[in-house]
Amino acid sequence: MKLVSPAVSLSALTLMLMGCGASTPTPSTTEAKSAISAAEATGAAGDPQAALHLKMAEDQVRAAEALIGEGDMGEAQLVLERAKVDAQLAQVLTRRDQMRGRAQQAEQEIERLQQSARP
Repeated sequence: MKLVSPAVSLSALTLMLMGCGASTPTPSTTEAKSAISAAEATGAAGDPQAALHLKMAEDQVRAAEALIGEGDMGEAQLVLERAKVDAQLAQVLTRRDQMRGRAQQAEQEIERLQQSARP
């Protein structure tokens, strides 16, 4: 069995890594589109602040698709990350407002029960 010197192994690894860096993979819109769908499913379109972030996410996905078409994979990936985060923010804002509404309903129910329990 012949052993390979560390210098040869390091050189081979360096060449392999350089080859990997030369070709940027095509970014995928799947995660951003899934985040948009999740935000829509929670009702983000019905909340003005959430709807704004939802629209921004949708616009960013379209912009990223155009960048992919132009071959600008690095910028497309960044735009897709922003789109995903905006969609997630839209979902969080919607859920926050839904939780506030439920908390107000619970407070009102507690008050009603306390009033009915008084003599």
